[in-house]
Amino acid sequence: MVLTVVTDELKMSQPDAFAHLHAWGISYVEFRGLTGGRVPDGDAEEARRLVQRYGMTVTSISPGVFKCKPDEREIDEHLGRLRRTIALCPDFGCRQIIIFTVQDTDAKERPPKLAVQAVKEAGRLAAEAGIRLALENEPGYTAVGVRSLRQLIDAVGMDNVGANWDPGNAWPYDPDLDDGPRILGDRVFNVHAKDTAERNGKRVFDALGRGQVHWRVQVDGLLSVSYAGPFVIETHCEPGVEKTRMSIEAARRLLGPSG
Repeated sequence: MVLTVVTDELKMSQPDAFAHLHAWGISYVEFRGLTGGRVPDGDAEEARRLVQRYGMTVTSISPGVFKCKPDEREIDEHLGRLRRTIALCPDFGCRQIIIFTVQDTDAKERPPKLAVQAVKEAGRLAAEAGIRLALENEPGYTAVGVRSLRQLIDAVGMDNVGANWDPGNAWPYDPDLDDGPRILGDRVFNVHAKDTAERNGKRVFDALGRGQVHWRVQVDGLLSVSYAGPFVIETHCEPGVEKTRMSIEAARRLLGPSG
């Protein structure tokens, strides 16, 4: 697997984040928030210069597409956002975009028809540009856990549409969490690595290895299905620099030679 970090998780300027990551021996990054806003609204030119300066590889871009209500007008607006992101991909040599699965309003059909149609159209646009889409599971969306994520991927039925598997997002809602890699199999395109726990009655995020996600089980499962793609540190907690550094160290212990 390829140890990767979401650059905005350090909670500092992009130039400072790149300097830290380079000092820590990180060569692969994922883009989400840039100077001035989330991709594609932020300063892409600055990001491109930083990638070149430090010799980084951009594994994925996450523009927040389909973080929206199941409304056709909103979905069309997000498809426009996807088009703009696709246009940026050649600047970074990136062939993968992370998108979401449309907010869920308890529609009777599983998966909801509107979500399937939206992802299919997104997949078509991406396929025309030779780009893969990785669907991220998240509470409150069509895909919360692994089975709803697999169900949506299968309903879409496109080779370039797979999973951005995020066990930290699925905990504690998913009874099949530990079996996630096996259920997704070769449809895992990207993995987000953070930890999640319950403290003082609240669900909180923490550095990798400091929560209640069974990350040793997850990594072993990923290896068992021959996953060799990005293993992306996405801490979602502060202090950003310290929690990211701790997560990188934990990931290196988990991945061993594979990372």
